[in-house]
Amino acid sequence: MNRILILLSAFLILWAGSHASAQDKKPAETERPKTEVDGLIEKAKEKGEIVLARCLENCGDNKVEGDVETGQALELPKPRYPQMARMAHVSGQVVVQLIIDVDGTVMAAAAVSGHPLLYGVSVEAAKNSKFSPTKLDGKPVKVTGVITYNFVPQ
Repeated sequence: MNRILILLSAFLILWAGSHASAQDKKPAETERPKTEVDGLIEKAKEKGEIVLARCLENCGDNKVEGDVETGQALELPKPRYPQMARMAHVSGQVVVQLIIDVDGTVMAAAAVSGHPLLYGVSVEAAKNSKFSPTKLDGKPVKVTGVITYNFVPQ
């Protein structure tokens, strides 16, 4: 019986110590997983290409050195509301990160926030978007930014 009490006491002491030290630690900051878009941006920068970080809609102040001729959305299709998401009463915003090539075509798109049931249709809509080229000092450049899609049940 004494051995059981000693073992139980040792276990409780160890558990309490590990539990207290776990509470003292600050939670690790979570980083967003890298997407295909992030990979393309890194590759372009490694090649020495200029990639402007620009907003694609609802733009505020976004300062860039040089004369920037901002590309405009020529086609910005709206994603369809998936039936499964509608039945599950899923709504809200989905933010899609994308990279646009020098000719205005979307090279890649990835959903970075929102409800996962809405990711696929949002990424599909973003990939089907078309833009006029963005130019820096008269030369077309790649652009990265985000599109936010709002899903509201009707």
